[in-house]
Amino acid sequence: MKGVTLEENELFHQLEEVDKKRLAGMAVRRSYATGEIVFRENEEAYAICLLLKGRVGLQMDVGNGRKLTVSTVDPGEFFAWSGLVAPHDFTATARAMEDCETAIWKAAELRELFDENPALGYRVMDQIAFLIAQRLRDSHLQLLGLFGG
Repeated sequence: MKGVTLEENELFHQLEEVDKKRLAGMAVRRSYATGEIVFRENEEAYAICLLLKGRVGLQMDVGNGRKLTVSTVDPGEFFAWSGLVAPHDFTATARAMEDCETAIWKAAELRELFDENPALGYRVMDQIAFLIAQRLRDSHLQLLGLFGG
């Protein structure tokens, strides 16, 4: 699967050049091998991630040690947005489904930046709200498929 750069992400297209540079400068790049855990469900959401290359599965604990993949993340998509949304706990476990490259921002640093620059915070949170709405819609569609609705 083709990788992306930070600048190719939808969010970055909406930002002014100074904001793009500031956000890009705050990002830390990290690689994950196939099967490696990026973060675990119910941990403190310490970071926001953008998948640059590879694929990540978002899994929820359904009891008896079973994990159900509820969503997948493709290059160019944000995940781990819980770091920006109270109570700041990860709602799923993220596992690399293939070798991955990510850009990671410390959630506390982003929240501080957004307090300093509310217009930037609004643009980013607007994109995060769109992502949350997409994931909720996808969950509804999965439930309809399961229960024949």
